[in-house]
Amino acid sequence: MAERERFDQTILEKIKTHAATLVGIRHCKQFAVCIPLLETNEGYGLLFEVRSAKIDRQPGDICFPGGMLEPGETAAKAAVRETCEELLVEESSLELLGKMDTLVEDGGMVLHTFSAILKDYRGTYSEAEVESVFIVPLHTLLKIEPERYYITEHTVPDENFPFHRIRNGREYPWRKKREEVLFYPWKDKVIWGITAKLLEAFLETCR
Repeated sequence: MAERERFDQTILEKIKTHAATLVGIRHCKQFAVCIPLLETNEGYGLLFEVRSAKIDRQPGDICFPGGMLEPGETAAKAAVRETCEELLVEESSLELLGKMDTLVEDGGMVLHTFSAILKDYRGTYSEAEVESVFIVPLHTLLKIEPERYYITEHTVPDENFPFHRIRNGREYPWRKKREEVLFYPWKDKVIWGITAKLLEAFLETCR
């Protein structure tokens, strides 16, 4: 009996001291994104990148600086490192303001977002990753109402899925996911997709 009581107490202690996290995050690909603010004649503006046509993933799309966390690296460190690499700036040029919202995407992707002031920026960037950069005044972005569209995703189990273990088998009524897709038009640019989601969350903080 004493052994069972010790076991129960051990379990309760583990529950009480557990540090909450996202279920399955160890199997997710984690990214860190930086939202850079720069001082302009119109007040603060946000810097965006146009991804190089030379890269395989989303060439030509608009994004914020960012990338995947390296082993043992914190999200904040990754956000700063990626920004420095992509914009060819020194770490001393970035004044990290704080952690913003985290986006969890289907497919096992977690995006940690940070905001920072970028000082003394000279318009530099790595041509291997970036085609161009542009700045949009923050007060302008706050006035833009994003366009909202929707896509529907269907669940398609693998052929070796154990249909015999679930009710209705192959006729199981899988849920269809309806996802909102945002578009922020600005001059000849269109900010959409994940970047638009991060932008909307950031702008909500600024309102």
